Amino acid sequence: MTTDSKKSRHDLEAELAILQGRLRVLVDGSPLGIFFDDAEDKCVFVNRTFCEMMGLSERDALGDGWARTVHPQDLPRLLGERAGAVTRGEPLFRSEYRYSRPDGRVGWVEEQTRPVHAPDGNLLGYVGTLAEISGRKEEEALRARHSEVLEERVRERTAELLAQTERLAEMNTALKVLLRQREEDREDLEQAVLANVRRRISPTLDRLQGLCVGEEARLLADELRRSLKELTEPFCHRLSTVCQGLTPAEIQVAELIREGLGTKEIAARLGVGASTIDTHRHHLRRKLGLKDRRDGLRSLLLSLES
Repeated sequence: MTTDSKKSRHDLEAELAILQGRLRVLVDGSPLGIFFDDAEDKCVFVNRTFCEMMGLSERDALGDGWARTVHPQDLPRLLGERAGAVTRGEPLFRSEYRYSRPDGRVGWVEEQTRPVHAPDGNLLGYVGTLAEISGRKEEEALRARHSEVLEERVRERTAELLAQTERLAEMNTALKVLLRQREEDREDLEQAVLANVRRRISPTLDRLQGLCVGEEARLLADELRRSLKELTEPFCHRLSTVCQGLTPAEIQVAELIREGLGTKEIAARLGVGASTIDTHRHHLRRKLGLKDRRDGLRSLLLSLES
C-alpha cells in the first residue's frame, strides 16, 4: 500500500471518528431515551438519557437487561404487544408501561419504536425512544380519583333524595288517610245533625208553631227555622252540585220532601197550594233524572246526605 493510500485511509478513519463523536454527543444530549435493537430484538445501543431514566449502566441495559426495569405486571403485556406489532408489520409501535428502577423509584414511560431496513429491504433492527410520562399519569390518576369522589357524592345525594322522596310519599299517603278520615267524620257528624233536625227538631218546631198565637212567638219560631236552615245548608249545597239548575223554591221543597213531609204538609208549611208543590216535584224529578214515577224522589234525596 502506498504512502498516499495509507494517509487517505487514516484521514477517513479520523473523520469517521469525529462524526461518530458528534453523533454520540447529539444522541446523549437528547431529552428522550434512545435505544437500538438488532433484528433478533436484542438491545445493542442505549443513550445516556435512557440509562439515567431507567437507573441502569449502558452495559446492564444491553441484550435483555433493559427488561429488568419494566414493572413485572406490565412486562408480559409489553412483550405481547411488541410481538403482535412485528407480526402485523406495523410501521410504528406505541405503548405506555411502568418502570421499576433498582433504587426503588417507580414511574411511567411511553415507548415508540420503528423498524429500520437496509436499502435492499432487509431488516436491520428497531430504533426506539422512551419519554417520561409519570407526571401526566399522576394527573390522570388524580382526575380519576376526583371523578370517583364526585360520582360517589352524586350517588349518595341521589340516595338521600330517593329516601326523602319515599318519606314524602309516605307522609302524603298518611295525610290523605287523615284527610279522608276527617271528611268521613265530618260527613258522619253532618248526617247525625240532619237526622236530629229531621226526626226531632222539625216535628217539635211544627207543634210549637201551632201553639204560638202571638207575633213575638211567631218571630221566634221563624228565627229557629232560619237557624235550622243554616244547619241543613250542606245538604242543599250537595243538591245544588248534583243539579245546578234547581231554583231556590225547588231546593226548599226538596229539603222538606227529604224530611218526609207529604205534598199537603209542604204546601201548608210554605203557604202555597198543593198544585204548586206538585209542579215543583215534577220539576225535581225531571232535573234529577227520575223519569219513572216509581223511582223514589225521597230515596234519591236521602242518598245525597252521604
